Amino acid sequence: MAKENYVLLIGEMQGAPIINEDKAKAKFVIKTLRRNDKIDYPIINVLDESLVEKIRPFAEGEFILVKGILTTTEVKKGVCCPHCQKVMKSEGTTTEVTAIEAVNIGTGYTLEQLKEVSSTVMLLGSLCRDPEYRLLSNSGIPSAQYQLAVNRKFHVKRQQRSTDYPWVNSFGRQAEQDALRLQTGSQVFVQGGLQTRNIQKHMVCVECNKEFKAEDFVAEVVPYSVEYLNNCKF
Repeated sequence: MAKENYVLLIGEMQGAPIINEDKAKAKFVIKTLRRNDKIDYPIINVLDESLVEKIRPFAEGEFILVKGILTTTEVKKGVCCPHCQKVMKSEGTTTEVTAIEAVNIGTGYTLEQLKEVSSTVMLLGSLCRDPEYRLLSNSGIPSAQYQLAVNRKFHVKRQQRSTDYPWVNSFGRQAEQDALRLQTGSQVFVQGGLQTRNIQKHMVCVECNKEFKAEDFVAEVVPYSVEYLNNCKF
């Protein structure tokens, strides 16, 4: 079966890498610019010990080229109720770029110069559920959101899983076509950019039963193009 899960990012280093010396792994954040002039802050996960040493000297303001894959992990995050201070566990999925390679290309660049190549994601996968189609409340622009099951093309050290479940969020004409053509089990090839954003999750406290909103950070793919392959509606 064909596999495609590939990410290429070029962006400006934000702060210094956060290195877990005990577990020989690290994370860092870069600032990228997509073709539509949207700025994002993807989290880069480093699990290879030799790569951890390579990124150790990376510094704020340097431009970093990252090659990797989009990886997802089911997590339980602690959320504090603002009414009674009860700490609850909120289940969710984190989406990060796990680096296969990271190269410091120096300074002297601008994001505007690099935006055509700053954020590139290629995924081949099948829909886990039907697309969720809606019109954005603030603009009326069509939006279609769907989750893919994507087999890994590269092996990631310390991780046994071979399938990830990233979300795709399309807009405008592309969203209309996705809602029309896609269904559970549809196989697609998506080329796009990686979008990061903060969202508000609706919560109900298990202690005081009061409603509140908790902030969460998500990463998803916004397509430049979608190729409809198998089990699509034509």
